[in-house]
Amino acid sequence: MTKTDMNARRPRLLLGVGNVLRRDDGAGVFAARAATRLRLGPDLEAYDGGCGGIDLADVLEGRARVVIVDAIDAGMPPGASTRMSPEELRPAIRTGVSLHDLHLLDALAELRLLHSAPRCVIVIGVQVADISVGIGLSPAVERALPGVIRSALCALGAPAPAVIPNVRDALMPAAADGIPGAGVESVSCKSK
Repeated sequence: MTKTDMNARRPRLLLGVGNVLRRDDGAGVFAARAATRLRLGPDLEAYDGGCGGIDLADVLEGRARVVIVDAIDAGMPPGASTRMSPEELRPAIRTGVSLHDLHLLDALAELRLLHSAPRCVIVIGVQVADISVGIGLSPAVERALPGVIRSALCALGAPAPAVIPNVRDALMPAAADGIPGAGVESVSCKSK
């Protein structure tokens, strides 16, 4: 990637990762897809990283601030979320808390070696209820995602929008297109 390309990209990124074919494991992807339907502003981007790992280095490169939304299994109530650093995520991967392997962290390590890593990276982990094969989220995780998106946007320094698209619409992106107010939930961005 050239310096011109890096300077043209948006400095803040909401990156959702996961496998949408394993129900709640796709929580991060559904969060990113729902966020892409928002008016995020000229310096903020939402990106569906899917199951990408080391390949996401190009997406992460040169960003100022990144929030990664991912599914975890930490024994919390389904839909609960926790905020951690990538350094805190590494041991979680080894103990089975994170549902993904080290490749995303390897991408960040590669970028640090190249002096082009994001200046700040925050991981928001969403507790899964069901990671069986199938498409769609469990009710608890689906209900929690608007709040997770709000938290991610707040962590990126962005005001939360008045509405967050329903994550069910993120499964079938064209489902609510052209229908004003379809599939949205109200949220606010308040510090806790």
